[in-house]
Amino acid sequence: MGIKQAIKKIVMGPKASSQDYVNYLRSNGMVIGNNTVIYSPNNCVIDQTRPWMIEIGDNVSITTGVTILTHGYDWSVFKGIYGDVLGSAGRVKIGNNVFIGMNSTILKGVTIGNNVVIGANSLINKNVPDNSVVVGNPQRVVCDIDSYLEKRRAAQVAEAADLYGCWKRNSSDGKRGGVPPKEIFSEFFWLFEPRTEGSLSDSSFESVMELRGTRELSFSRFMQLEPEFDSYEDFIDYLEEALR
Repeated sequence: MGIKQAIKKIVMGPKASSQDYVNYLRSNGMVIGNNTVIYSPNNCVIDQTRPWMIEIGDNVSITTGVTILTHGYDWSVFKGIYGDVLGSAGRVKIGNNVFIGMNSTILKGVTIGNNVVIGANSLINKNVPDNSVVVGNPQRVVCDIDSYLEKRRAAQVAEAADLYGCWKRNSSDGKRGGVPPKEIFSEFFWLFEPRTEGSLSDSSFESVMELRGTRELSFSRFMQLEPEFDSYEDFIDYLEEALR
């Protein structure tokens, strides 16, 4: 461990990193699967009043500002008026392969299925079915996961063109002209990377393929789908023409 990491761990304690926080929550009784990442532990609230009431599956991405609750304290208002003390508890279960967008809140008593995308700023106050995309406050199911896949796939070229245009206009390298480094397209390389059994042409592509421990699955799918462009040069030529 380096000096900076050691200092960070002293200052931030169990929230110094995703793995530190996951280990800490597990040590307190929370069930958390493999390859689950809490991207900004210091900016997330995961209820520890009853940690053994939370179960999180494998390959779950918890982004910054997410809150997960197993209790409520709304009964304090009743106590203030009438003196009543009322318990509040509800299990939260999150399935496998789930993305939880920034600043979303998951309330007590909710079960989220497998293969789910939760949009940013969503309020999850009821169960979420498998293979679905939910957004909003309160939540609503907007489509199934297969439809969302096709929507995202259809947007790839347009979003790559937007990325390229911003790089050209705003980055110091882009302003000088020339061909951008492949690494800026590290999430778009399926559009142009040749389908070969050997290693990929850029280390950033390899890093993306390794994400969430599913490289074998991703590489198999990569080999099944034909690229939309014959080469990186053809891809850049197309983007350049799109900007004119």
